[in-house]
Amino acid sequence: MGAGWGARDYARILKAAKFMLFVTVAFSVVYSAAVVIFARPLVSLFSDNEKVTEIAVSTCIVFHLFFGLFGIQSFVTAMLQSFGRARLSEIVSLARQGYRFIPAVLLFPVVAGINGLLASQAIAELGAGMIALFVMFYQFGELRRALRRRPSRAIGIAG
Repeated sequence: MGAGWGARDYARILKAAKFMLFVTVAFSVVYSAAVVIFARPLVSLFSDNEKVTEIAVSTCIVFHLFFGLFGIQSFVTAMLQSFGRARLSEIVSLARQGYRFIPAVLLFPVVAGINGLLASQAIAELGAGMIALFVMFYQFGELRRALRRRPSRAIGIAG
């Protein structure tokens, strides 16, 4: 996308962005679904204690409820960096394990104990995903407006 951005080839950028978005979201959703579906067999590789297994299985499931949004966050971060928007990229990047997660992990265990602790990651993931979605839709809108103002031209070889 960076080369397309430098060339102001907005059609190419949109095409690359849609492909990257599809790949990253598909991977994160498939990975998340696999962890949720196979949580018990995965956990049993590390412990045969039933109490530990129950807690770990619940943790795996809760932690991966909104992990599908990670693909969007990852894509948006890369897109913004390729557009030279480092600060906005940082805001999206730090949301997941930073300013969305830290307050959640400090507050929710006080309110709901161990369940609040487990939910804090999912809640932070959801909030970070919503931020990434908002930024993504805004950036796609900007690209579409730029494309209408200045249609892309493929650079051809004279001859």
